[in-house]
Amino acid sequence: MKKKKKKIKRKYMSEFGLHTFSSYVEICYPLDLKSLTFEHDYHIYMINLIPKLSFNKLSLKVFEDYVSIDVNIKTEVSSRSVNIPFTLAPNVNHKELNISIDRPSKTLTMLNNEGDGAEIRVLSLIQFARIWLDTEILYIGQSYGKKGERKAIDRLISHNTLQKIQSDFVFDPPERDLAITFFEFTPRLMASFDGITKEFEKNDKEDLIHFNNIMGNEPLKLSKPMISITEAALINYFKPPYNQKFRDNFPRLSHGSYKQYYDLDYNALTVELDPDAIRTNFFSENQKYNTFKAIKYTLHSEEHRRSMFDFFTKDNSEVN
Repeated sequence: MKKKKKKIKRKYMSEFGLHTFSSYVEICYPLDLKSLTFEHDYHIYMINLIPKLSFNKLSLKVFEDYVSIDVNIKTEVSSRSVNIPFTLAPNVNHKELNISIDRPSKTLTMLNNEGDGAEIRVLSLIQFARIWLDTEILYIGQSYGKKGERKAIDRLISHNTLQKIQSDFVFDPPERDLAITFFEFTPRLMASFDGITKEFEKNDKEDLIHFNNIMGNEPLKLSKPMISITEAALINYFKPPYNQKFRDNFPRLSHGSYKQYYDLDYNALTVELDPDAIRTNFFSENQKYNTFKAIKYTLHSEEHRRSMFDFFTKDNSEVN
């Protein structure tokens, strides 16, 4: 499809952008933070509201080869129950296990006579059953340190905003539960080369210098600027109610935390989440995430700098 559009010259023949995507993601209850150990370096996190989950004690059925139980899934507008069959471990006679459910009906404990076994959180079992949950974003944050030594879980164990959110809901609890989602993001370099119009603001020599600067500083590893710009983009896109910074002023050259990408003269940024990994439908009061459409930003005003995603043919028509 082609349409006429005011033509602005590309700055360079070779334009570059940063793409970050969530390579690993996990979700848990806030009460589990102190007991968790993670295999991955989670530096970005979300504080979420998810449906209120609970085990239905009366539905528990125990067979030699497996156990089945109903999980109640409740929100302000709906309530349903799903039956989940599962096996604790191969070659275990489940009828010989001591099985109990705690009073909030959040944890199912399965132990043998020696005291070995497992405690299964209802949220973990829902993930195992690959059941999608609507997940509202209340706050987005990050923790990195100077060289990546500080992880998100370190920040959350004594987190003022998390404590405020918990206190806001303690006397008037909604028909939903608080949860924490952890993300590990991986960076990739995007590139766009225009060999058609041959009309650029910068000459070949300047383009080559720009190309070499980018190639000498490729964002192929975790870094503080990468985490910072990803967090800022997510906040600006979702505008969670407990975030203030970056809600209405992103992207900006004046933000020192990701100034590196302006210094290297990057053109654009895209951020991609993988909700399928934990079966979550991410949304906020302002925005719903579309799995098939990455979050996209140009780092410069479109009146002054052509987006690397915009191409024109020789007859001055835009190609979409």
